[in-house]
Amino acid sequence: MELPQTPAPRCIHLQSRTLATHGEGVATGPQRRDELTDCWCVQSGRAIGPDNDGVGLKACSNPERDCYQEY
Repeated sequence: MELPQTPAPRCIHLQSRTLATHGEGVATGPQRRDELTDCWCVQSGRAIGPDNDGVGLKACSNPERDCYQEY
């Protein structure tokens, strides 16, 4: 039996319409994770982070990014 994988914590600066509307629990729910589209970084106000890399749930769950701060 394979155990479910725990998603990596996202950066505190990641925002999306889905997170704003449905709250933080949606980011960890498997049925809603794919709905986290149209993301932006609160620090830059754009779909590109302060490190000039793209913004999204997977990209912003990378603790190796200079701008990453765990939620």
